[in-house]
Amino acid sequence: MKITVFLAGWLVLWYPIALVVGRKLAWQPWQAVTPEQKLPLVLSLYLVSPLPIWAVSQLDGQSLQDYGLSFTPDQLLSLAIAVGVAVSGLGLTLAVQGKIGLLQWHGEKLWNLVKLSPLFMLLALAIALVEELIFRGIFQNQLQQDLPVWVAAMVISAIFAVLHLLWERRLTAYQLPGLWLLGMVLVWARLVDGGNLALAWGLHGGWVFALASCDATGLITYPSPVGNLWVGKANQPLAGLAGIGCLLLTALAIGLFPHIFSL
Repeated sequence: MKITVFLAGWLVLWYPIALVVGRKLAWQPWQAVTPEQKLPLVLSLYLVSPLPIWAVSQLDGQSLQDYGLSFTPDQLLSLAIAVGVAVSGLGLTLAVQGKIGLLQWHGEKLWNLVKLSPLFMLLALAIALVEELIFRGIFQNQLQQDLPVWVAAMVISAIFAVLHLLWERRLTAYQLPGLWLLGMVLVWARLVDGGNLALAWGLHGGWVFALASCDATGLITYPSPVGNLWVGKANQPLAGLAGIGCLLLTALAIGLFPHIFSL
């Protein structure tokens, strides 16, 4: 009930802003968004998130630290390490796909990536912070009061995956199992990190940064718009075996070497 009220209240707060932003972008609520429309709409939604986060923390009598968020030097270092691991792992996955001809690299776009990387990183970390605090922080804490940790994780990961349909339905539908798995890996990251969100935040932010950077700069392209089993249906990474494999290997790595990530 608290999760439902939280989400409903968040959408109610955002709706007037969405109407204004949507009018400027020629977008109607509940309509699928184009890549150009998505970022302004996402940012407007996340900019109002502090109010419902504050409200639920007051209702629960908990602080951000109780939800796993702290900014101690150790946690910031864990965050940085996690970002590096996520970017490196995904970069290696894409490099292998390029080597065997599943995608094409465009080196002439590399300078665009270098110039825009600080902005992309800032946006990726901001988006990941909001999502991790809400889903792996607040929602996970709420459900695991009444459910075993992994049952709560499965439910929250399903909610996390389904809510991505808000932005784009057809392409997101291909990725629903992958998004659910992503949520489970991020819960696992929080558990490995002793309940802190730094590791999950860094992994999430690193993956968003890498994918958004490649997409926005045109650094990689795919031979066919249809995609395949490896790169994913319609070239959606979380709908393909390569993306799923990257998630599973990351989960295995943080489980085998927790001392590297959790400081």
